[in-house]
Amino acid sequence: MTTAIPDLLAAVPALDDPQEPFVFAVEGEQIVGRWDIVKATTLYPAALEVEHVDEDYRIVVELDAGTGTYDVTEHRTSTTGSADVDGDTLRLGGEKRFFRGTSTSKQFNFSFGGVTKKDDEPLTVAPLVYAFETSRIKEPLLGFLAQHGWKRRKGFLGGLFDR
Repeated sequence: MTTAIPDLLAAVPALDDPQEPFVFAVEGEQIVGRWDIVKATTLYPAALEVEHVDEDYRIVVELDAGTGTYDVTEHRTSTTGSADVDGDTLRLGGEKRFFRGTSTSKQFNFSFGGVTKKDDEPLTVAPLVYAFETSRIKEPLLGFLAQHGWKRRKGFLGGLFDR
């Protein structure tokens, strides 16, 4: 038996863990997990170069009370930019990537040699280090849904072959 949607949504705040870099919220009748993976600007004074990195991840769960199932959509945005001066030449570059769907991802980044400003923290002369793994945010969320009797909606092929 599935937990009724209002009761399930009322329990969502219990998913938040202050030791984790992501948060869960209720938006309408959806559960949304957000992870601001990194937002940092690094200055490399010797090379007169500046790099900016901004990565965000969001997972959205849509509930279907009639079938007791849910569907998951993941959204990931990554923006990078750089500027450097070489003599009399100023070079600018950048890239923005978007992803929407379902994925499994693991990422680790280590950049060394610059002065970094990360989020709302003070400037530091330390490496820019950050890690991201989809299972860290998915496992508690999907486990929570399973505890409350909800099952993942099967796609067309899953429904066709799993009778």
